[in-house]
Amino acid sequence: MTSISIEATGDAFVRSGRGDTGVKLMSETKDISWSGFCLRFPSLPDDPGNRFSTARAHTLVGKAIRVTLENPKLTLWGEVVRFDAAAREMAVVITKVSNYDRWQQVCDA
Repeated sequence: MTSISIEATGDAFVRSGRGDTGVKLMSETKDISWSGFCLRFPSLPDDPGNRFSTARAHTLVGKAIRVTLENPKLTLWGEVVRFDAAAREMAVVITKVSNYDRWQQVCDA
């Protein structure tokens, strides 16, 4: 399970009860390395701005993103470099990690 928050752009995105922007969804890691990763989603979330739709997928590229992993407990910050709505895949370049030792263990596994 991952929780994804994408930089706001002035239009409404998905809001939780706490007022932050983000979505929670299941994902699998397709590729992973020290500097980035690719996530594949079994299904895409519904959001008011339809930013995960094929027509608006390009609006995600270049956005700052925060991904929180449930297991292991880890938060990754980065930038979306590719989003393919048809394939339901998102590639991210990592700029910061909450625990570099834990991230190294994930990459080594």
